[in-house]
Amino acid sequence: MKVIAALVADLDTTCLGTASRAAERVGDDTVLGMTVRRLARAKRLQGVYVLIPTAQHARAAELLEGTPALLRQHEAGAAPFEQLVRVARKWSLDGWRGGIGGTTALDEYAYPRLLAGLAKQESADAVLCVPAASPLVDPQLADAMIDHFCTVSDEMRMTFALAPPGLTGTIFQADLLQEMADKNIPPGWTMSYKPDSPSVDLATRKCCFQASEAVRHAVGRMIADTRASLERIRRCLAAHPDPDAETVGRWLIAQETEFVPELLREVEIELTTEDQLASTSLRPRGSRVGQRGPLDVDVIRRVAGELAGYDDSLVVLGGFGEPLLHPALDDILGALRDAGVYGIALRTNGIALTDDAIEVLIAHHVDVVSVTLDATTPETYAKVHGSDAFERIVGNIERLISAREGKPANRLQRPPTVAPLVVPEMMKCPETLREMEAFFDGWIRKAGWAVVVGYDHYGGRLENRSVVDMAPPDRTPCRRIGTRCLVTATADVLICDQDFAAERPAGNLTQATLGEIWRGVAFTAARDAHARGGYKDVRFCDQCREWHRP
Repeated sequence: MKVIAALVADLDTTCLGTASRAAERVGDDTVLGMTVRRLARAKRLQGVYVLIPTAQHARAAELLEGTPALLRQHEAGAAPFEQLVRVARKWSLDGWRGGIGGTTALDEYAYPRLLAGLAKQESADAVLCVPAASPLVDPQLADAMIDHFCTVSDEMRMTFALAPPGLTGTIFQADLLQEMADKNIPPGWTMSYKPDSPSVDLATRKCCFQASEAVRHAVGRMIADTRASLERIRRCLAAHPDPDAETVGRWLIAQETEFVPELLREVEIELTTEDQLASTSLRPRGSRVGQRGPLDVDVIRRVAGELAGYDDSLVVLGGFGEPLLHPALDDILGALRDAGVYGIALRTNGIALTDDAIEVLIAHHVDVVSVTLDATTPETYAKVHGSDAFERIVGNIERLISAREGKPANRLQRPPTVAPLVVPEMMKCPETLREMEAFFDGWIRKAGWAVVVGYDHYGGRLENRSVVDMAPPDRTPCRRIGTRCLVTATADVLICDQDFAAERPAGNLTQATLGEIWRGVAFTAARDAHARGGYKDVRFCDQCREWHRP
């Protein structure tokens, strides 16, 4: 069987919309050069091909001089689903899957039309598609996956591995690539949940190659297409100059507790605690939280300026109130976009999702709008929220989707756009349990995705209305304590959103920068306590059941 490797490269812009780092130095080589050289060490591959836009061919040839790369130029342009995948993957870049709509890492770098054309041109039976900026790709893992693919190819037309993005690629049969190209679908769509044609998760079938435990459990993007991931790769190479996937996996697992980034990646910002559902039984609101805000727009400008130092930074407008009620939402979204914040999401109850609000969300290219709907019927909605707003919210969601798709929605007339992706959310509790399946499947059909979350009793400070405890049996350090924080509408920075009443702020943004607070005494003490298992030493952590959240 003839298997070739393909790297779809761009020397200007990555599939994420970030600046390409193909020519950046890692060790004694460039990112693209090291990727090609390591991949070429795989014994089962019959050629490593780099697919490059025609306008970049000369630069690519110079960059790859002396490598075994076989250059092929094209004028295909971007993949038809590139913008969708870019928006859907922003909150899950460190994992192989987990993107909105079931998108995966392989959707970012596998372009079926180009790969099918290459397979036909080279008379290849299959193509191992690898991210072009993967200087730590493991040739031995590639060989093992090819061997596995050859044994299952009569039953399965692809082979992938549960591994951090950048350690390996995905193998596709040539006819599968052509089929996906003809249908213009992202490769990850083949393994996403479809309510009208449910199937067994491909991760449990023979097409999934079982890498080592360390590789399967490791988290961290090893594709050099963001500042953070390039810095991570360089740190790994400094510790292990020529690592295999097992070594990288163990290193990544250790990094979760040993390494603290210069600045956190994700910030949730509470704009106000004003909320139309102040008496809801599902989330802390109203008198439980207290009156805060509205947050000063200048605070958001300063936070945005700091976060923009990294090109994968994320902001969620939410907290313990309704962000759409802030009087300067237009200015806030403009400040975030002007600063260059990579991803923006907004979490709303949907009541104030008016035509004016929809116009603002679309105009500022908000990536995700999460709507805490929590029911499929007005009766259930009234039980959990004490409101009769269900039908109005459903209508608001439908108008937002119509406006995004360019369909007339009242006075809104806009060309189609990908964003914002709309994600209705349900909290699982005794009142909503019977509607969970209808909610999830129904909104996937309407909006493309939906989320069901477990009930959070906030360390016992709220009535425990959980259906089942989802926390693993063995307590480990909280993953969020090293990646994110919450800014309240009074500019306090909270270590965790479990502190909904802001009883123990780590600092205030009117007195210090976000970076200073992130590296300050309170955050450092909390992270150190978790690293040694001293959860009782951190307020709200000892009774928390949400520590396992990614």
